[in-house]
Amino acid sequence: MSNQGFWIVDPDTQEDRFIYYEELEQELVQAFIKPIGGFIFPAGLFMLSKLPDVPFYVKDWLPKRGKSLLYAPPKAGKSRLCAQLARCIGCGEAFLEIPTKQGSVLYIQLELGEEILQGRLKETGKDYENVFVGTTFSMKLDSLGGQKQLWRAVEAVEPNVLILDPWYKVLMGDENESTDARKITDFLDSVIEGFNCSILIIHHAGKDLSKRGRGSSVLEDWVDSYLQMQRTSMAGSILRVKIKPIFLRHAQLPPGPIEAELGEDFEFHLVSGALTVKQQVAEFIKMALNEITPAQLFVQKIGTNTSVYTALKELAEEGKIEKTGRGRYKWTDENLTTGRGGVV
Repeated sequence: MSNQGFWIVDPDTQEDRFIYYEELEQELVQAFIKPIGGFIFPAGLFMLSKLPDVPFYVKDWLPKRGKSLLYAPPKAGKSRLCAQLARCIGCGEAFLEIPTKQGSVLYIQLELGEEILQGRLKETGKDYENVFVGTTFSMKLDSLGGQKQLWRAVEAVEPNVLILDPWYKVLMGDENESTDARKITDFLDSVIEGFNCSILIIHHAGKDLSKRGRGSSVLEDWVDSYLQMQRTSMAGSILRVKIKPIFLRHAQLPPGPIEAELGEDFEFHLVSGALTVKQQVAEFIKMALNEITPAQLFVQKIGTNTSVYTALKELAEEGKIEKTGRGRYKWTDENLTTGRGGVV
């Protein structure tokens, strides 16, 4: 990088002089950093480029110029979550205590009619600053007409974040066919580059949630963040969900899922008193009749492997569990008899 710069004529000596970019003030340097061929930069200048301070619109979940996908079974509250997420980004408010970066949002709903969408927005009683919404049932992004329709909408709004809800409605082809799915992801990549925006896709899960989102794996390979949303409450009761990242390309996985429930304002709120990874590990060991192994805890999908091992170590140090052999743990007899074995 030390040889990056340009030649000038010294006004005092009238001799040619080489100026290094690193000698200039930062703001002045930025004026010289221009792409060639549309998107190519000399490496030395690229390393001097001033990039955004906050690389996410939703911390860890939705990178700037990135793409994320959230999948869930029917009746899990996906569309309500979308409206809330759009509102939070629009005003820069934390989403379920996850920091957001303020930006404009275009939320395109392809399954609900205008009246239903309008009613859901009104019933929250919230303002939707910097949020644009639209409904359409005919925008197929694997057709030229559908691509022009979306491009025209994005061109008019120029959003920082585009939300498409749900995925299966933007396909004219087969969601199980990789070629059909890739045609759309390639087009959406051009939208990201053309408008410098991020994209969130809402997707349906199959009958077996462990098999993740329906259809081709192209989507899972394409996105930067892959999020699972699962309803945990019974039908007829208050809607309660768990949201957990399956993978995050640009961040570490959190120790456990987010637990939230739909409040009287028709937005999701964190469940107070939700058990931590350590508390869940303690409760599982306490209720087990026999010694347990970490593998048994991993099957429960309580948290990441690291967070489970950390919980085991802390519980052992506190005397609540004891290690009875290599990789085997049990609740201590003292805790069982004295009542000290309550949930941590």
